[in-house]
Amino acid sequence: MQHHSLFDTHIVCAPLPSEKKQIETVFEVPARDLSVSWYGTLNVLEEMPRTIENVCLEIDFKDLDSKHRFRTKLRSARCSFPKLKTIVAPKTGRLHHHDLLVEEGISVILTQSYSTTSSPRRPTPIGWPCRNIQWGLWEVSRDTPKQQVRIGNFLSCMTRKRQRPGALRVWDTASQAGTYDHRKFLRATRRIRTLVSKKSVNVISLDQLPEFISRGNSREVPASILKAA
Repeated sequence: MQHHSLFDTHIVCAPLPSEKKQIETVFEVPARDLSVSWYGTLNVLEEMPRTIENVCLEIDFKDLDSKHRFRTKLRSARCSFPKLKTIVAPKTGRLHHHDLLVEEGISVILTQSYSTTSSPRRPTPIGWPCRNIQWGLWEVSRDTPKQQVRIGNFLSCMTRKRQRPGALRVWDTASQAGTYDHRKFLRATRRIRTLVSKKSVNVISLDQLPEFISRGNSREVPASILKAA
């Protein structure tokens, strides 16, 4: 499947910060006009002092002990966040119960990696780090190749050796330990905002990906992507 676009598409993901000062800073200028997919466990999401539009529920490995426990966690999260569509899979182990996820309104799984042994249910744009594992459910790799080592690599990957036009780049700005990295987040969002100002990229949230692919034309930028460019 060829995705008809001259522009790259970026998805920025970040764990929610835990320090009050960082929380106050991060939701100001650097991120207010950029669609960021924030993720955290349910208790972290519920403790945030302000409403977050693009919430992603981080699943603990223990939540997968049983289908009943998994369903209970998803429904608890749904009570607090009615528009929840995205979850973040544990970094180890495989996340199953795909039917349950669809039933509970989840359409995107952010995962460390995904299996390519089975054929996707729907075609995926060439080279995009995602796959349709079941009708209504997509897996997205949280690591664009070679972006996980240093922020320097993160930025250089965006400026040198460009892939074919219309590529999808998923950037997880977490630290090596999986926690919020303020410096890394600010540098990444500043760079992406510069690209946006030149009208050379699209930026979407994780939950927008299925519809974005279905349209098949990323020249049409969703109105909710950016408030200013």
